[in-house]
Amino acid sequence: METTGNMRVIPVRFGRAVPLIRRLLSRAGLSIVREFEVSADPYFRLGAARRSCIALLVDTPALLFECIILDRAAAVFLPVHIVISGDSDATYVRWANPVTTSGLRPPIPAKAPL
Repeated sequence: METTGNMRVIPVRFGRAVPLIRRLLSRAGLSIVREFEVSADPYFRLGAARRSCIALLVDTPALLFECIILDRAAAVFLPVHIVISGDSDATYVRWANPVTTSGLRPPIPAKAPL
């Protein structure tokens, strides 16, 4: 596996990588609250043509609870957006980091979780 910034390259075809990623998220205590199939959407471009692409919205009840109790502003960073794209050779996993992409200062609870 190769990691570059907010992207990880998995040398496994897309069809095998997606169930693996779902299983790993579940084992880590994360929940997929929504999933979008965006392969056919013309407005969704990642800079390179990929045949298959899905977007996962990932959340964890404990982190959401922490955000609501300590500082509700931290909840704007949830759920985390994960985009999985790929073809027959490799799968590309990207995750959005709203703090770095927006330039916003994260709320205090988002800086150091309990």
